[in-house]
Amino acid sequence: MRLFFYILSPFNLRLGYFFCDLLSLIIFVLNTEMVKISRINIKIANQGKSKNEIEDIVKRSIKESIRSYYETLFSLSRSQNTQNKKIFKVENRYLFSQTNRDLGLIMLSMHNRSVDLLLNQLTNQEQITAIFKPIKIGFLNDFVRKNRQRSGSKVFETNLKGVKELFSALKKGETIAMAADQVPARGMGIYEEFFGKNVYTTNLIPSLHAKTNAPIISVAMHSDITNGHLYIRYSSKYLYSDNATFDAKAMNKEIETMININQADYNWEYKRFRRQQTEDKNIYK
Repeated sequence: MRLFFYILSPFNLRLGYFFCDLLSLIIFVLNTEMVKISRINIKIANQGKSKNEIEDIVKRSIKESIRSYYETLFSLSRSQNTQNKKIFKVENRYLFSQTNRDLGLIMLSMHNRSVDLLLNQLTNQEQITAIFKPIKIGFLNDFVRKNRQRSGSKVFETNLKGVKELFSALKKGETIAMAADQVPARGMGIYEEFFGKNVYTTNLIPSLHAKTNAPIISVAMHSDITNGHLYIRYSSKYLYSDNATFDAKAMNKEIETMININQADYNWEYKRFRRQQTEDKNIYK
């Protein structure tokens, strides 16, 4: 399988990006479903901006999303050391080491560029317990899961067993990681504001925090607007405050903050607003 992914990503990231950018131009011109969904989401997140400004974000977003798919293929076919060399900068890294590890650590993430490339960076530093939505193709799901469990990390499917494993890891003082920006299964979330819309939101991270008092930091991978280099950014000290209330609303605001660092890096092609408190069934039609 690793050879298969290598064949799909034979170039280094810089050269791979060149071909990705050509593909993204075609996708944008054809106005594919990916473009249409991204445009709707970006428009929601940028109320007040002009049509030209929104179209500029859409165009850049499609380019970075296609690049992120290549990053995932690259991550699934290269060693950890090779991947680590592609990260040029880490911001606020000291926050990661200053937490009270007796309580465990919750790492809040989102779908900003390649989740696999980000997870590789995290698991290269220490063992992490994470959950993920399984891939429908069995052998592919097994390979991706095994790849994400390098360096002794543990990955479980997003279900009740997976949630129990996250809780158990925190009780042991370990680190867990979760992308918290997708629509959870019914009965597994609450409605909370996200970019001005009350949408169905996972309450798992706030719940784990409330039960364990484990500190939370957000982490995301971004591209430097000036030179295109990739970097990792950890959140500010806000999430460490003992007096701060961390609920689904605070979580969504933190995700918004991380997205707004460079909106083009976010994977807008996902139907994040499809389940609203006030149903708008025509939002993606």
